[in-house]
Amino acid sequence: MRRSPTRRAAAVFAGLFSITLAACGGGGGDGGTPPTTVASVVITAPTTPPTFQTLTRTAQFTAQARDAASAPIAGAAISWSSSNAGVASVSGSGLVTAVANGTAQITATSSGVPSSAVTVTVSQVVSAVNATPTAVAFGALGSTRQLAAAAVDSSGAPVAGAAAATWTRVGTGISSVSAGGLASALSVGVGDTAVATIGTRTARVPITVAQVVASVLVSTTGADTLRTTGRTKTYTAAARDSQLNTIGGATMTWSSSASGVATVGASTGVATAVGDGTANITATANGVNGTRALIVRRYAETFALTPGSGNITTPLGTNILLGTVRDSVDTDLPITWASRSGAVLTVSSTTGTQTTATAAGNGSTYVLMSGGTRSDSALITVTGQATAPLTANVTVGPLNFFRSQRNLTQNPAVDTIAVGGSVTWDFAGGLHSTQSTGSPSFTSSATLTSGTYAFTFASVGTYTYNCAIHGDLMTGRIVVR
Repeated sequence: MRRSPTRRAAAVFAGLFSITLAACGGGGGDGGTPPTTVASVVITAPTTPPTFQTLTRTAQFTAQARDAASAPIAGAAISWSSSNAGVASVSGSGLVTAVANGTAQITATSSGVPSSAVTVTVSQVVSAVNATPTAVAFGALGSTRQLAAAAVDSSGAPVAGAAAATWTRVGTGISSVSAGGLASALSVGVGDTAVATIGTRTARVPITVAQVVASVLVSTTGADTLRTTGRTKTYTAAARDSQLNTIGGATMTWSSSASGVATVGASTGVATAVGDGTANITATANGVNGTRALIVRRYAETFALTPGSGNITTPLGTNILLGTVRDSVDTDLPITWASRSGAVLTVSSTTGTQTTATAAGNGSTYVLMSGGTRSDSALITVTGQATAPLTANVTVGPLNFFRSQRNLTQNPAVDTIAVGGSVTWDFAGGLHSTQSTGSPSFTSSATLTSGTYAFTFASVGTYTYNCAIHGDLMTGRIVVR
């Protein structure tokens, strides 16, 4: 084949240029070898594009940069990329990892020259079925539990798009399991298993039913009241699970919150009346309590108050009253006493079989006796009592004393006034106060050096006081009647 004149001229020029470069020591001014140009990149492994059946599985890819003559270029830098890192990711060293089902193209690049893409496929295969929970222990008949199951590959990762599980039950029949996985407790026992099936893979969930005490119901017949010492009432109790089913054979332990009111047999549930009041009768099973209140209000079968009436004619005279209260088994019952009008008379004992009524002012009033749900009263007429004044004055200081201006009593200063009367304390020097002590009480004064302090007494009683600064070195007493 003949070359054209133009081609021949170019060849001759190229030859002359090569000779010139050779004569000058080569093309580089420093005499080195020119760099090799990457012409192509070839992925050399794996030779067959992988298909991953399990997430997190890996495959090591390798690649080679080549020159124009397809010769490998030693030391050429290779970078890696994935077209879909959500399906398959690739590290800087070429390690490919399965991430999710799908396909991705893996490419190696050197000096800006990419390789042909290798398609990687991730397609999970069901390796097992994971059930939740792994076991069911029912504590009550009629309780239910929704079971769940998921298909997973060999790495334990859920298989996307896998079919739903179908549930069945095998065993003794203490439970039921729907196709959708709803398990229900039917009777106490063991031996049932719920089976979840996806394709050819299964998971098994053992089922047991054992009633657990959730509440205790305490019961009795008739009213929760005993009216006589020693009378008894029998209580029963039922242990129940969380669905209020009775638990047979549960052991009960009994106790009373107030043994002074009623006792109860620890194993029998028989309560016995002791004294008036309220006691909680409690049954306990496996640490769970049930309670019912028992009221003991003993009836007074025997009830007597003597005398039924009386008269007091001497100043501050007295009458003694006696009471008898017993229930049907002749047990003495508590007695309380009270005066209907403290301005006419007071009672010196508010409990017991005897009280002393003391005249306080002219008039008539009742002394009330109560016991065993019954009460009675005696009418007492009082005459001959001096009329108490409505006011009194007490000098305070200047030395450490209280002095009644009416009767000159001092430390204690004693004054008697009528109900509704008032006392005025006149501060004559020194730093003092009027401080209420005991019961009944009244409002105390501030600390003063001069001036007055007054208080009006609206109720019968004996009111004591001292000085907050000097204590019992300065004392006084106000009798209100």
